[in-house]
Amino acid sequence: MLRKRFERLNALAKINAAGKYLEIGVHSGNTFHQVHVSRRVAVDPKFRFNTRDYVDEKTNFYEITSDEFFSKFAPDHGEFDLIYLDGLHTFEQTFRDFCASLRYSHSRTIWLIDDTHPCGWFASHPDFTFVRASRKVLRIRDKRWMGDVYKVIFAIHDFFPQLSYATFPDHGQTAVWLETRSNFTPTWNSLKKISNLGYGDFQKFKDSHLRILDYPEILDSIGQKFAHAPT
Repeated sequence: MLRKRFERLNALAKINAAGKYLEIGVHSGNTFHQVHVSRRVAVDPKFRFNTRDYVDEKTNFYEITSDEFFSKFAPDHGEFDLIYLDGLHTFEQTFRDFCASLRYSHSRTIWLIDDTHPCGWFASHPDFTFVRASRKVLRIRDKRWMGDVYKVIFAIHDFFPQLSYATFPDHGQTAVWLETRSNFTPTWNSLKKISNLGYGDFQKFKDSHLRILDYPEILDSIGQKFAHAPT
């Protein structure tokens, strides 16, 4: 059922025969190390493992911010086939990462954006320091934090009609690919309005705007599109 992040990424990589992979937000590398793509690039401000144990001529590690990577080093790598965004869990940073990554994509690139379905109000708040302190005071043991990354999907909905997307159930990861959506109509038509949305708004619009589909339906949709697209 593709419950693991790396399982979803490997399934997507198989669809477009990905040969070059970019991961933003690697942390301990549990996902990165298990992605089966020949050329891989990892970006994180602070890796939680010894990168020297894994680096080789086809695997590169950049211990820097994603902003610095895209501005200085991404041009050296060209276009990526598969891009996984799991960096800072805020709308502004993840949206900037997504927009920057467009420069290094092509017609068959697939993105997977993590943390697009927060599990509650605290989990959806963009200020992690506030969330952690509040949970400590209230003795809430749940440590999950997705931030307001869901707003990235709302922004893609309104401002990127040339892109299609669908969200995997349960964990809340959204796959994005190049395919124009028909009957397009923006909902908010304003990045400021999207930025000001709260968890109540997420609850209101998640069913209509996240496009939560079953695993096979998502993979089949992307596979059918690429089956008829030029390589």
